[in-house]
Amino acid sequence: MAHHAYGVGSGGIAGVGSRQTILAYYSMRGVDFEQRVAAASAAGFDGIGFGVGEYLQLRANGTSDDDFKQVLSQHNIRILELEALRLVDDKSALDFEHVARTFGAERIQVIAPFGANKDIDLDVAAQWLGALAERTADADVHYALEFLPPTKVPDIATAQNFVRRSGHPNVGLCVDTWHVFRGAGVSSLADLDYSLVKNIQVDDGTMTPSMDDYIQDCIHNRELLGAGEFDLQQFFERTPPNAPISVEIIDDDLDLIPAFERAQLQATSLQRLMAHRNRQD
Repeated sequence: MAHHAYGVGSGGIAGVGSRQTILAYYSMRGVDFEQRVAAASAAGFDGIGFGVGEYLQLRANGTSDDDFKQVLSQHNIRILELEALRLVDDKSALDFEHVARTFGAERIQVIAPFGANKDIDLDVAAQWLGALAERTADADVHYALEFLPPTKVPDIATAQNFVRRSGHPNVGLCVDTWHVFRGAGVSSLADLDYSLVKNIQVDDGTMTPSMDDYIQDCIHNRELLGAGEFDLQQFFERTPPNAPISVEIIDDDLDLIPAFERAQLQATSLQRLMAHRNRQD
């Protein structure tokens, strides 16, 4: 069985047990780093997701690595996952490696390119990611490949194939509720190899798209857990019981809510979902 990098959570959000919880990067759009960290801490999350693009911009504007570390230490929060490395992007891979090593990030989220650049050779890409994982193995950095329907890695079957071809135990899957329910469906989880899962990302939404463009819909119209139509109980039943939970609600209405309230709403929605799940058990 593949080695897991499942970090142990602090139990700051009731009902999750020892599972690690992350306030995903895109759940806090428009929030500056210090507020993002403080809000995640106040809401009980173990850590945050962070965007390497934003990190580079802040560094260019004079924020030092020590400045970042001071904020993280002050609030007892870690950068646990980094968004989002595109396959075979050598230049970005170096930036992601630097940030992961500097802050001890456990996971780098990986996606296949979409749009005009989507046509990549999956064999070459798998070897590329395996080599990258080997290069960063000394820092115990893991790579969570997220399948997205409009890419060449559209579903669990393709993603698992890809991960196995990478040939490295630090390469695995991120399973996101949106891409399951809007993609191959919850039945596709029957084939999920738990040993390959690095984390899950959770969100809710309508089963019928609100927008024709898949990517646009998924970055504007997600809903708080329990507020949409996804069968999240079934999702949790078919995913590893100890996998880190990253709450990723990317939603225009949520963007309008102040940072601390926004983080708390997302934590509370996870808490309610897990409380319901525990009652079912």
